[in-house]
Amino acid sequence: MGLSEIMEMREVKEGRRLALYTVSSNSDMHLFFIHGAGGRADQWKNQIDHFKDEYQITTFDLLGHGRSPKPKEGYGFNALLADAAAVFERYKGRENIIIGHSYGVALALHLAALKPNDIQKLVLIGANIPRPASGTGIWKLPAFVLEWIRPIFSNGFVKGAFHSETSQEFIKKEQSISDKNPMFMMKRLINGMKEVPDLNLRSIDISTLVINGEADGLTPVSGAKELVALLPNAELIVVEKASHLVMMEQPEMVNEIIRNFITHK
Repeated sequence: MGLSEIMEMREVKEGRRLALYTVSSNSDMHLFFIHGAGGRADQWKNQIDHFKDEYQITTFDLLGHGRSPKPKEGYGFNALLADAAAVFERYKGRENIIIGHSYGVALALHLAALKPNDIQKLVLIGANIPRPASGTGIWKLPAFVLEWIRPIFSNGFVKGAFHSETSQEFIKKEQSISDKNPMFMMKRLINGMKEVPDLNLRSIDISTLVINGEADGLTPVSGAKELVALLPNAELIVVEKASHLVMMEQPEMVNEIIRNFITHK
């Protein structure tokens, strides 16, 4: 059973409802998972299944993604960050670890800048330096035109997101799910990335682990190295035979890497 089948719709703040999944436990440690643009909380299923018997867990579908509502507006970076902050405030524990993937990395880092005393560690997967989008180009086209040329985006996603040795069955499944994202939402989401504000990464002194797949064509390892160089307390692990969706392509390895990091004092 996937997470999407057991997530619950909850109001995270007035006028904003999201699909959430939570796990309670006696642990003082709470893991928050934030997926990327065009993704969904279910992409964390392998990690959540691995850790759910030991830690408190919260994950959610960003607005417009997965089972969350898909309104016409509300996809700017600041609005999504406010959603993530509201979820964090409601469910945070004594010790909190934010785990973000791709666009979720930008949300995680800005959340860390907003709440440095509440977050003990960061895990950033498929990570590069968060920057405002420039030259949205094709995303200025009407949504109905974007629907016509969806195969271009779909093929580009496959090329950049998966390692050449990844199972074709797995790739086709992820591609088919990604292809269900409405293009009006993706257009507003991508254009909303222009809002990503500058962030003083050197001020984020939280213990940080960056994990990137060796063949990541969407957020290359070179960008992850640049990010680690700017963060005062960060390390990078590059996972072989993996690309952008490294946590799904090599789940056992990623789970062990995360475990070693969060249990090391």
